[in-house]
Amino acid sequence: MANCSSFWSYLESYKSAFEVLMDKVYQSGFHVDTLAIPILFIVRHCMELGFKANIRYFIKYSEKNDFKEARTHNLEKLYVAFKQHILDTIKNLKDKYRIEVEKTDIEELNKYFDEVNKLINTFYLLDKNSYGFRYPFVKKNNILIDDKETINLLDVKDLFEKSMLLLTHTADVFAKYTDFADEIETMYEEEMRANYGY
Repeated sequence: MANCSSFWSYLESYKSAFEVLMDKVYQSGFHVDTLAIPILFIVRHCMELGFKANIRYFIKYSEKNDFKEARTHNLEKLYVAFKQHILDTIKNLKDKYRIEVEKTDIEELNKYFDEVNKLINTFYLLDKNSYGFRYPFVKKNNILIDDKETINLLDVKDLFEKSMLLLTHTADVFAKYTDFADEIETMYEEEMRANYGY
């Protein structure tokens, strides 16, 4: 199997699977209900992987250690942690390195936060803890998703694509800031070694 060593590579694989399945629905004329549950599972899982990948990236800059080994599938909790890591990173960049994140980057970030939140709310109602798209029922035969439940996959697709822009590119957008912070840290360490033998 190709690169399977990171959350980022898994995210890209699941994102590709989503695109292939959606394409199959469009081209084949399959009734969308046939593939709705696996498609929704993939979307939900991509969100989870994206949050976890970003949290692991931003931990270094947010200086928060929570959710590093996130043992939850709850998208709402992961989203709150993801967002907090970014906000703490913005604050730390300013306070510690005097690096200001550009206002346009923050505005774009907030716009995409809103889109991600819409998708999370959809999944919160249907599959809060990642069981509903994997199993028909859980303990004591409690049915997880009502047969009468409806969801517009085209709306989900639209929100998913916007969410993936945020989740796959936030680290890239922040790299211009975090790389500079890394350079400052490296220069500081070199100066400490040169002057004080650390």
